[in-house]
Amino acid sequence: MPRFPVPTRSPRGAVVAIVLVASLAGGCATTPRIEPLNLEQVVQLSKDGVPAKDIIQRLDDTRTVIPITGSQFARLRSDGVDDEVLDHIQRTYVRAVEFDSRVRTQQMYWGAGMGPWGPWGGFGPYWRPGFGPWPYW
Repeated sequence: MPRFPVPTRSPRGAVVAIVLVASLAGGCATTPRIEPLNLEQVVQLSKDGVPAKDIIQRLDDTRTVIPITGSQFARLRSDGVDDEVLDHIQRTYVRAVEFDSRVRTQQMYWGAGMGPWGPWGGFGPYWRPGFGPWPYW
């Protein structure tokens, strides 16, 4: 009865896979973070004659959220900041507050990182058969 050679695996493939995954994961961690704009920079951009669309694009690119008061709105308006930019600043702040309240509500009723389809698959300790999860109130 002839003997056939048993194929053996080379560790080279595993090493290549580990190096590939490590290099790809390391690339994500080294991307530079763009600093958000502050009010003085927004005023300076407006004084430099940058169009409102470009200022709004920079605010979006840097994910800038500026908590702003009414007196600051009046000062920015008198400094020459366009109304479209001021509206965008207010909208992004309101959206950030709404998102924060939604996250806090979910964490209060479902626990941190859990939603209605969390580790229990929708059948957690607060599940009532036929009625779904308990309401928010």
